[in-house]
Amino acid sequence: MVDRPVIFTDFDGVLNAFPDDKIQRRGGVGHTGWLNPDDPRAILYSEERAFQLTGNRIVNVPVGHFRIHWSRELANAIHALAVDSVAEVNWLTTWQPYCDRILDPVLGWDLHARAHHPVYDPVTGEGRLTGKFEQICSRLRFERRQNDPSPLIWLDDEECHAVARARLEELRPAAPVLMVRPDERIGVSRRQWSLIQDFISYPRTYALVTLDEEPTIRRHTGHCGL
Repeated sequence: MVDRPVIFTDFDGVLNAFPDDKIQRRGGVGHTGWLNPDDPRAILYSEERAFQLTGNRIVNVPVGHFRIHWSRELANAIHALAVDSVAEVNWLTTWQPYCDRILDPVLGWDLHARAHHPVYDPVTGEGRLTGKFEQICSRLRFERRQNDPSPLIWLDDEECHAVARARLEELRPAAPVLMVRPDERIGVSRRQWSLIQDFISYPRTYALVTLDEEPTIRRHTGHCGL
């Protein structure tokens, strides 16, 4: 028997997308409407590949003001997994200090439908570069002690990569692990969301650790957010 899957999700580049500046759309520059078909980036931002960024807000936190763009369709779908007890949903993000009072209300997530895990010390910054991976390893070790180990899904556009996959494989997880690396410009793609849903339904058909990277990912210097 396999327990329900556990999802750990980042925010920036996963739910909070960073579309290219000045994307030309019919009717002008913006984040709604149809992308001009003459724009070479039309395929990347097409509705067939990307969830439309229907959410657009400026949030204020002690360290600054940040504009976030997200898909309500995708956020609602992830939230539904937690509400319906299909999966355990956890934040794993450097937005850690603001999950309860900012991210949850903005996304419309029930405070009792998910948990968040500390990534770093918000005062000293200790663990900021290593905290996510350490939390994943900690959960894998926990699952190895369970009679019904849970499959694990990790969504992160920067830390889900081949080196991390190899290190997780060395831990010999007791249940399959799916690592999903989105393209930060669109966040989790529709293809990746279909993959996540399939993994939730049939985790035992997957390899011990599977890494999925959106084909369009590109190198970047890091997010300007938290």
